[in-house]
Order: sequence, then C-alpha cells, then structure tokens
Amino acid sequence: MASNNRAQCLQPGAVAFPLQASHICAPGFFCPNSTDAGLPPMICTATQECAYRRLKGADCVPQGTLEPLICKSGHYCPDQFRQIPCPPGHRCPTGSTSPIKCAPLSSCRGGGAHQSYWGGLAITAILDVLLILAIVCIKLRERRLMNAAAQHAPVTVISDLDSHPKEKDVEDATNTHHVGGSDDINVVDNATDVDDSPDAPLNTSLLLTAFNRGLGSESAKKAEEARPIRVDFKFEDLGLKLGKKAGGKEILKGVSGEIRSGRLTAIMGPSGAGKTTFMNVLMGKVSRTGGTLFINGREAEMHTYKKIIGYVPQDDVMLRDLTVRENILHSARIRLPASWSSQDVNDYVDAVISALNLTHVQHTLIGDETTRGISGGQRKRVNIALELSAVPLALFLDEPTSGLDSTAALSVARILHSISRLNLTIVAVVHQPRYEIFETFDDLLMIAPGGRTAYLGRREGAQKWFEGLGYEFNEKSNPADVLMDVLSGHGVRKGGPVLSSEDLVRAWEERDLEWEEKIVRSGSAKSEDTVEGLAPVTRVEANGNVAEKEKANEEAFYTLAPKLTKERGNYWWWQLIYCHNRSVIQQLRNGSALALEMFVGAFAGFLMGISTMGADGELYKGLYVAPYTLVSPSPNEWLIPLLGLLIGLTVGLAGAPAGVKVFGEEKPVYWREAASGHSRSAYYIGKTISAIYRFTLSALHFSSIYYFIAGPQLPFAKQFLIIYLQFFGVYGLAAIVSMLVRRENANLLAVVVCLFASVFCGYGPTLGQAKNWGVLFIWEMSFNKWGAEAAFSENVAPYAQVYDTAGSARFQGYTLNQVTKDLLMMLAIGFVHRIIAFGLLIGLNRDKQR
Repeated sequence: MASNNRAQCLQPGAVAFPLQASHICAPGFFCPNSTDAGLPPMICTATQECAYRRLKGADCVPQGTLEPLICKSGHYCPDQFRQIPCPPGHRCPTGSTSPIKCAPLSSCRGGGAHQSYWGGLAITAILDVLLILAIVCIKLRERRLMNAAAQHAPVTVISDLDSHPKEKDVEDATNTHHVGGSDDINVVDNATDVDDSPDAPLNTSLLLTAFNRGLGSESAKKAEEARPIRVDFKFEDLGLKLGKKAGGKEILKGVSGEIRSGRLTAIMGPSGAGKTTFMNVLMGKVSRTGGTLFINGREAEMHTYKKIIGYVPQDDVMLRDLTVRENILHSARIRLPASWSSQDVNDYVDAVISALNLTHVQHTLIGDETTRGISGGQRKRVNIALELSAVPLALFLDEPTSGLDSTAALSVARILHSISRLNLTIVAVVHQPRYEIFETFDDLLMIAPGGRTAYLGRREGAQKWFEGLGYEFNEKSNPADVLMDVLSGHGVRKGGPVLSSEDLVRAWEERDLEWEEKIVRSGSAKSEDTVEGLAPVTRVEANGNVAEKEKANEEAFYTLAPKLTKERGNYWWWQLIYCHNRSVIQQLRNGSALALEMFVGAFAGFLMGISTMGADGELYKGLYVAPYTLVSPSPNEWLIPLLGLLIGLTVGLAGAPAGVKVFGEEKPVYWREAASGHSRSAYYIGKTISAIYRFTLSALHFSSIYYFIAGPQLPFAKQFLIIYLQFFGVYGLAAIVSMLVRRENANLLAVVVCLFASVFCGYGPTLGQAKNWGVLFIWEMSFNKWGAEAAFSENVAPYAQVYDTAGSARFQGYTLNQVTKDLLMMLAIGFVHRIIAFGLLIGLNRDKQR
C-alpha cells in the first residue's frame, strides 16, 4: 500500500491502492506523474460527487495525483506523459495514441473525434441530378412522340365481308382459308368509307405477312402461298361440378358442339348462366369434371398449345403506367419467336397498332383513375392487341364490349370480325349486344341457365330456330334482346306458355339429334334453308365423308403446331432483360413516388443522425481495460444496439411500402403473362433486379445524411453497406407479404412485419438472454441482428486498447471481428426472402396462371 502523501489523494484521509506493479501505463492512458518504479498508477477513494458522476457514465477529476486518466477525446497521447490536442485535418477519438487523418471528402471539427463526411452527400447529389435529367429527358421524348403520333389519322380494320355477310358466310362454311388472305381485310375509317391513306395498305400487308411468318410461312407474301393451318374446336358433354361429392352443384352440364376457324363465334346467355365458366373450362383455366375436347379432330388439351392461343380477359389487364406501344411491344418481344429480329418485331407491332386504330395514341399512357390516359374503347383494343402481338391461331375474349359505349363496342366487334378473316378462331363472351354488334357475329352459342346448350349454330339461324319453337320476334326489336329474354324465361310465345330452360335445352338436343340422323341418312345437305337454323356440328361433303381439306388441315396442324409452340417465346435471358427494362421505365415514369421514397429515406437518416449528436461521433464507451476498471465510468455499450433497433425500424418504415409495390401492384398482369407462356423466373428476377436501383438510392440518401451528422467510427462504405443490406432485407420481406395478402392490406402488414424483424437486433432482449431461453435461432433469422452486430463490431474496434470491448460483446451476445460473415448473412437472408416470395408467386393462385 502506498502512502497517502505519495498518492496525494483529493479526499482527506482517503486510502490509495496501486493498480499495477509497473509504473508504465497502458497505451491510450495518460499518467503524467508515474515517472519511476516507485510511483505506479494508484486509485484513491472517490468522493461522493465523483462516484455519482462515474455511475452516470461521466468522467470526474482525478481523485489522486497518480490516478490514471484515459486520453480524452480531441487529444492523442503518444506516451503516458503527453496529451496533445488533435491537429487540424485530423480526428482523435478517446484513447488515441496518434491522430487519425480525416478521410477524403470530409472535414473534422477542431479538437474532436467527429468527422463530417460530405462525400456521400456529394455522390447522392450527383445521382439525384442525373436522375432528374433522365426523367426530364424521358418526359420530353414522350411529349415529342405523342405530338408526332397525334398527326396520324385514326384508322381501323373493317372486313369487306361486312357488306355481303350472308354470301360470304356460306362460302366460309365450305372453304378452307389460308392465313393472310389478301382479299379478307381492308383498312377503312371509323365510318364506312375506305381510307385512302397511303400507309393503310402497307400496314395491312405488314400484319398479314407477319401472320404468315409467325404461322410457319415466313416467305409467304400472298394468300395462295400461305400454309392452310387453322384451329377448329369440338367439344362433347363438357361439364363442371363444384365439390367432389355426389351432391355437388353442376354449373356446366353436357355442352357439346363445334367452334370453327375463320369465324367469330359469340357465347350468349343470361347472367349466371355459365358463359365465362364455359370459356374457362374450354381453355383449361378451370379443370372440367366431364367431357372431351377435340382440336382439329384429335382429342387434346388446350394448355398444350397455350403459346399459340390468346386469351383476352374481361378486365383490361395491362400496366397503366406504360404507353400503348410499350405494352404491346413487350408482349411481342416476349412471345414471338426468338428468331425474329428487333426490326421484325417492331414492324409487326406497328402493323398491329395501325390495324387496331391505335397509331395516334401509341405513345399515350394507358392511364387509370388518377392519371389521364386513353379511352375505354382504346384500352379494350390494346387488350386485344396484347394477344394479337403473339400471332395466335385462336383468340378467346371474355366480354370484350362490356363497359364501353355503343360506338366503341361496335368498333371492337367489327375489329374482331375482321380479325377472324385472317383465319383465326375468334370466340367471345358477349352480354346483351346491340343490333349492329349482333350482325357482326358469324355463329352463336347460347347457354341457358344451368350451364347447358340451348342453341349452337349460325347467327342468322338463331331467330328461325326459336321462331320454330313458337317465340315471337318483333320487327322493331333487337333479335339479341329477344333471344336473351327467351333464355331468361321472359320471351313471348304464341300458342302456349314460355318454355323453361330445361325445355329449351331438351328441344335443342332432340332437334340436333334428328338433324344429324337426317344428314347421315340422306347423305347430303339438300338446301341451305334446311340447315340454316341448325348447328353445323361437322363439315360434311356430298358423299358423307369428312372433307379432304379437313384432313389436310389436321395433318398440317399437328405437324406445325408442336414446332410453333416450341419456337414461340424469346430466350430466357432476353425475357429477363425486357422485364427489367420495363420495370425501370415504370420507376422513372413515376418520378413523384420515387422522389417521395428518396425523401423519406433522407429524412429517416436525418432523424437518426440528430439523435446521436450529443455523442460527438463516439457511440460507444465501455469499461476501462484491466487493471484500470476500478476508475472507469459506467459504460454506455447499449447505445449501438439501440441504434441498430432504431435504424432497423426507420428502414422498415421507409422501405416496406415501396417494397410491396414491386409485385403487389401488378399481380393480375403477372397472372396474364404467366398464362400466356411468359417465363415466371425471368419476370421475377428482372423485376427484383430493377428494384435494387430504387432501394440503393434510398439507402444512399439515408446513409449519407446519417453519416454526415452522426460521424460514427466505421468507414462510410461499411455503414452504407449495412444500411443497404437492411433495405435489401426489408424489400424481400415486403415481397413475401405482397404475395400473401391483398394490395390494400399489404402496405400496413409489410411495415408491421419489418418492424417485428427489426426488434430482433440484440438490444432487448439481448442475444445472451435469447440463448438462455433456447430461441436464439429467431434472432439469427433476422437480417437486423447481423447488421447490428456488424455495426457494433466496427464501432468498438478503435477502442480495443482502452475499453473492454470483448466484455461488452459478451454482455450483448455479439461476436466481434466477423463483419464479413455478418454482411454475408444479411445478404443470404435477403436471398432466402426472395426465394420464398418467388415460391409464393408461382404457388399461389395457380388457377389464374393457367
């Protein structure tokens, strides 16, 4: 024990104890009076005030002349006898033995440990300026394209068959058309006059040539050179029963008939009769419980040929923040053969756009409830164009005229009629069409309540058939309205009560059988009048045999269709690139949302920086290393874990809502594209990569402002990487949430889930407590735990020679000096989140992807 006189304790009567045998202090400590072996560092009994300050984590004046002091912040101690102020351009954290030169692009406050790094702010500002310039250039280009497109007079495809429907229909019933028949299509204006624009014949030729090429006749320029390939569907006793039990409800029962190529077939019936159900069953979107489907005479399933069969849903499912051309071009790039050059694809898209009267709005946004865009009729035509862009052999449409005014609906119907003359099989569910629309139909399939066939045949024969059953058709009435009344049980029938839906179905089935037997017995169809009101279930020659052209088409189809199906669709990596580029365009176009996200990230970083200003860049203060622990103030080793929690919470708040939008806003678009053969993985990976740019900017805004204000002891690159990977994890969790819940609920739930994950960072409960409870694995599944551990390790590293950093790490449960592992674990967890999200994307709503 040293004497009180040698120690010169501040408190009278205090007892001094030596802390070590040697008089040489540890590096980073200031012991100016321990000059020889007889004067080792000593500790004196502390005054009440000093004890109080130490308990509160503050330093107090030395309690004796030999009491060691830690080299204070803003100074450095090259040896134990000198404590030198930090020179300009340098920083000196607590316990420094030499000044640390400030990093480039930063400034240091005189005499402190803090450095204000403005390099991150400069990088952020430069990127913001470039981003603004890119958005402005895009806006100017779009305006220029819109103005140029507005100069084009709108034109639309109207078949010349409209002027002589009956004569041409008779010819269609017996002749096989070649794809690209030049006499089958003309370009005229919205009224009835032929358009004399010099561009019209060119665009029509491009459309027909592209169809020829897409269907295996690449060199064909004329109709007679094209291959006779078409798709006819025959179905027998199609049925659908809900539930597997015997008492399950039948919503579709015994629907039989044929749908022919080169014709527009309309499916009509009252609401709830099963029109859309029939179409979904026919296309294989809903698994039927009974019946058989034949494609060109052979039993087959529709999904086998989904790449050459188009489906237009009732809702206009497309990306509303893209232009007309961008939507159609993307569909064409993805679905056309990889052998087509970029020029070929663009030429064909031009032809489709022109043929559907969309040239003047091709550079206009689709628009939605909040953004002005194209009209409802134009959206419907874009909906059709998305499928035509794939050069399909058949096109199924679910209520293509619903929600449109009469003029727009008629325009769509005429377009469909004209498209059918390209030898396509066109099938449309239609509800209550006006007279002019009704006249564009070639064939009708009328479904009665209960999902059964009440009529299937030529449109002209429907009225005659029901008149034969005693129903009256007023000359001033729309035949379509009367037919709907008949099926609904509200028709006017002379000579007796109206027939029930069961009676109508029975009458049709019995009449149909009688007619087929009559045809077989007679060996011929003697007159057009005899069969005009009846369903042409099969095409029959005079000798009663199936036509040779039918056989030729069957052979051609089953020879070419597998090849066409295999060739359709671009290479996987090109699909990924196109999906990525499309998503980038969406983000740049929605500049206000992007700016808001950047602002939220910057503001969150500002708040976190402000909360640490009192620490002057020193976010950690531990117990002094032995043997100086007895003179150490209370540590604040909890501050870095607390910041890990708070930063995790703010990153979750800033990133989760935006992360939900990556996939949650366009799931219907994905379902449609997946059903058409789009690569699911290419779509997902392309979108995921495009989101990286977005949250990289958010992380940069957050990190640069936080780092500038807080000035933590780790390098800016590592601080940015930690926050970046936290955003990476948040976006992954948000993607999972967006797959599980509806869009309107996803934002809130994603924030809650990300906040929940942020809590498991080791602040409270600590990792040690979690280990004792046996639930440490929950914390280790949180990316925020690994981020907090990396931040803790980097921030305490400069103090290893003066503070017991290992003891602090043990108390918190962190492992020091494994920052690389921490960052890799954050990256791995983010990847796992995305793998789970992808599994949910393809695993949920499977029926909508068929």
